[in-house]
Amino acid sequence: MGTIAVTGATGYLAEKLIERLITQGHTIHAIARNEGKLIALREKFKGVQIFPCPIEDYLLLKKALNGCDGIFHLAAFKDVILAKEHPLKAVQTNILGTLNLLKITVEEQNIKFILATSTDKAVQVSGTYGATKLLMENLFEDFEQINGSNCAYRIVRYGNVLHSTGSVLVKWKYALENRKELILTDPEATRFFITWEQAIDVIFSCLNDAQSAEPFYPPNMKSISLGILLELAIRKYAKTIPDIRVIGLQKGENKHECITADLSSEYAERWNNEELLNLI
Repeated sequence: MGTIAVTGATGYLAEKLIERLITQGHTIHAIARNEGKLIALREKFKGVQIFPCPIEDYLLLKKALNGCDGIFHLAAFKDVILAKEHPLKAVQTNILGTLNLLKITVEEQNIKFILATSTDKAVQVSGTYGATKLLMENLFEDFEQINGSNCAYRIVRYGNVLHSTGSVLVKWKYALENRKELILTDPEATRFFITWEQAIDVIFSCLNDAQSAEPFYPPNMKSISLGILLELAIRKYAKTIPDIRVIGLQKGENKHECITADLSSEYAERWNNEELLNLI
């Protein structure tokens, strides 16, 4: 048991992670920029210490990490289109904010690990978001060389988490429940999807089993085409026959993603439709 910091603490996956850490007996420093959501988080999980702190702010981050034994770094500016439109913000959060965390792991000798979540978009880079995440991975490898004898630097890389904030599934669910137009890029495009339980499990597997900063990824990660995923969402949430507008892949988007250079969502094992229908 120890004191663990979680950045991006008010996000969907981070909240699930905090719940798991609390059951393990850890004290939590919840770090995020949204004070309202932080207050709600503290009301939900009594005893969580909250820090309204964007990771770009080095001094506030130093305060938030005081006394921490480890860091789970989930904060990110991750919308692909917004990152393309606002590269300065993507760099500030995903690279400079991460660099702040990494510097503090060198300065604070009590911090024994930092684990960050990355994305399949860092493998076949075609846009700003993927580029910033690839640089984040590279920074972890560099700091492992600098301070690896004192602190474990770990990266988890996976695809999309079902129901995560801002995901296409969340957008479609809202549109279907409110009888709004559905936006689909390319029905033949494929994406990796995992459940939040799988995402949390692989985070702890990485922390326990990984030996270096080389990205660690879930075994047997399954994919699905966006067209089939939309069909399943319509089956589950549609109140009437929806209007669908196909807009094509946008700048910064790949038709298929890769979790490694050798494992593409195009050829990966596909989700069983009925199994996925029960999860979405």
